[in-house]
Amino acid sequence: MSNLSLPNWSSKTVLIVEDLPHNYELLSTMLIPTGIAIAWAKNGLEAIEYIANPVNKADIVLMDINMPVLNGYIAIKRIKEMRPNLPIITQTAYAYEGEQEKSFKAGTDEYILKPIRREILFEKMRKYLD
Repeated sequence: MSNLSLPNWSSKTVLIVEDLPHNYELLSTMLIPTGIAIAWAKNGLEAIEYIANPVNKADIVLMDINMPVLNGYIAIKRIKEMRPNLPIITQTAYAYEGEQEKSFKAGTDEYILKPIRREILFEKMRKYLD
């Protein structure tokens, strides 16, 4: 992907909900060139608390499913109760039967499998940020 095709999301904020530091680093490294502001929640409870605080900005959420404290499915449901129009993209390494359906039933807007390819991530994010 050339720099010319990079989106300019400098006025936007993404909340990355990811318990594993290396996965967070990978996502943030992909996103930094777009200019997007990045917030990090290390589990579903932190994500809910972040969204519940009116001071915190979020234009889109990248939600891992398998996390400690509170999983992504519950976090998606609670976030959607607070902010029904906030786009959430589920990202998971688990391609089990029914995972995608469970994510959409919880309220996710998009679904992406790990390892995440930048082109696919940007394509899904563009639907909501451009």
